[in-house]
Amino acid sequence: MMGAIGLAMLGFILGDFNLKPSTRVAEINGKAFEVEEYLNEQNVLRNFYKLNYGDNLDPQIEQRIEDETWSRLVRQTIMDKSYTQLGLVVSDEELKAMVSGDQGTGMGVTSVSAFSEPHPIVRQMFTNPETGEFNRYIMINYFNSLDREEYAQEKERWVFIEHEILDERMNQKYITLLSKGLRPSSLEVKDHFIENGKKVDFNFVSKNISTISDEDISFSDEDLKKYYKENIESYKQDASRSIEYVVFDVVSSDKDDKNSKLWASQTKAEFGRTDDDRLIVYVNSVSDESFDLQYYANDELSQIIKDSLLGKNDDYIFGPYYENESYKLSRIHDTQMRPDSVRARHILLGYSIIGDAQRAQDIADSLKTVIENGGNFNLIAMQYSADESNRNIGGDLGWFREGTMEQSFNDACFENKTGELVLTTTRYGVHIIKIASQSRPVNKVQVATIIHNVISSNETNQDFYTRAVKFRGKAINKEKFEEQAMEYGLDPRVVPNIVKDQRTIPGLESPTNIIGWAFGAELGDVSQIFDPEDKYILATVTEVHEKGHAKFEDVRNEVELAVKKQKKAEILMAELEGKLAESSDLNSLAASENLTVSDASQVMFANAYVSGIGMEPYIVGASMYLPEEKISGPFTGENSVIVLNVTNRETPSEDADMSVSADRLLYSIQSRCNFEAFNALVEEANVVDNRLKIFYSK
Repeated sequence: MMGAIGLAMLGFILGDFNLKPSTRVAEINGKAFEVEEYLNEQNVLRNFYKLNYGDNLDPQIEQRIEDETWSRLVRQTIMDKSYTQLGLVVSDEELKAMVSGDQGTGMGVTSVSAFSEPHPIVRQMFTNPETGEFNRYIMINYFNSLDREEYAQEKERWVFIEHEILDERMNQKYITLLSKGLRPSSLEVKDHFIENGKKVDFNFVSKNISTISDEDISFSDEDLKKYYKENIESYKQDASRSIEYVVFDVVSSDKDDKNSKLWASQTKAEFGRTDDDRLIVYVNSVSDESFDLQYYANDELSQIIKDSLLGKNDDYIFGPYYENESYKLSRIHDTQMRPDSVRARHILLGYSIIGDAQRAQDIADSLKTVIENGGNFNLIAMQYSADESNRNIGGDLGWFREGTMEQSFNDACFENKTGELVLTTTRYGVHIIKIASQSRPVNKVQVATIIHNVISSNETNQDFYTRAVKFRGKAINKEKFEEQAMEYGLDPRVVPNIVKDQRTIPGLESPTNIIGWAFGAELGDVSQIFDPEDKYILATVTEVHEKGHAKFEDVRNEVELAVKKQKKAEILMAELEGKLAESSDLNSLAASENLTVSDASQVMFANAYVSGIGMEPYIVGASMYLPEEKISGPFTGENSVIVLNVTNRETPSEDADMSVSADRLLYSIQSRCNFEAFNALVEEANVVDNRLKIFYSK
């Protein structure tokens, strides 16, 4: 009894150790990265994006940040080790010279051709887009200002850019060092020149493998396994999972609908009593959607609003009415004569560049004064505007309708008159707007609408959750999962071959948690209940493939197709070999098989396509070395068994000038250097990626 208790206690203790959560996000080249360190790297990148795009980053940018953080971490860790081993450095003086283009900065020289120009990023930052002239004076002022407290954000942005420039330079040195050591030998140049210069003409007879039916061949499991073993390298695979999942979509009930309509009915009286000057605040406080500030022309209004509100008194309340899964109340708030469309130019003083809202406002005030005193708006836009999409054309935005731009920008354009110069702010910065032209004013209305979405109550949500729980309680494996799906009338959705770094699953908006679970689960496991907005999801793992060589059973169908092709080719080979013994040339062979003799001319290594039979790399390769004017074969090609007769072969002279070929071969080797070297380093680094396990598996 005491022994059993002791074993139970030991199991509990060991279980506790096993349950201790891992905090290691990655291991690269034997170096471990903990969660905190990884998240710090991610926040550095996120802050840079915020400085350029504003604080509210959308999900797509957040996903980009996550993916980029990982790729940067892998690359930096791997490359830093190589740089250290090779003794590669970029000195402070070299970095300054490269950034600024100052040829003699601290280097004891008067001319350094590599640094005759500032870095392209720096040059773009301080170049007049109209003239292409680089303004060194503005650049110097910029760098001299970075240590001032008010430019702290801009300094943070620059430090990030500077690090990118430094990393780029280190990589250039590494690739230069590597590529300079890779030069083709004279023998390689000669082989490349001759082999790529060969041209062959041949006649051939081909018989398509599909002429043999499946009934004419036989094979055993041993044949399949033998082929699999002999061609094992053809069946390499990355780790992947296949899943099936079902979705319980939470749908509002009739009771939810009635409650929403009742709320709208009870709100109608108070909505009608609210004065116009308090109406916007009131709508924003009670509606599920903010007050729509836009003014609409008659043809822009929905039919239900036109029929129910136009022509009525301003205090008339329409509703509650049902539209887009909501109950609504509407009334006219304001009527104005406004242009239907506007053409404007603007100069954007961007917060991300200037780094301070007040300074952006001060600069905008100064520039506005310059323009009012005769300054050329177009030239000032070209020099100062942060909006690269239109600054080269003087900030011209063209014609746009109301509601196209952000609200403050929209109001500045549609509430002022043609020719006026207006300042306004948006999340991007301060805008100087010149209203170039406006269309004829038309009558427009601003409609105040209270929207109450028909949403599922806690009771309804609980009902669907209970269904999901009951489903999960019985779905203890894949077979039971599918039985339960049938019982509940759910159609399981199949997602094959999910890989670790996959970020999308058809039909699901944010599937990373499910992917994380799948890679931590076993074949046939059923997930816990995932609960993204308005639905409950359960999944089961239907296939598990680990990195390496695919198991025979997993690729049986592919192997079987290959063996069938092999067996059919063997039959055709035997037939043609027999006919060849009785034939003196290709014409007699073709006649005996009711085939035609075809021609292939000027065939080269660079193009493995043979007219009439398609891509045939093996046949093209063989034709380069077969004896001339002699029937050769049969050979098994991609889709046919082929007998050929080489009629002519042109081989370049070994005494010819091979310099062009040498240059091409050198370029080919060196151009592959960066990509292939890095891939080799990644393979050697034994990168372990635990992001799914740490952040997404449950």
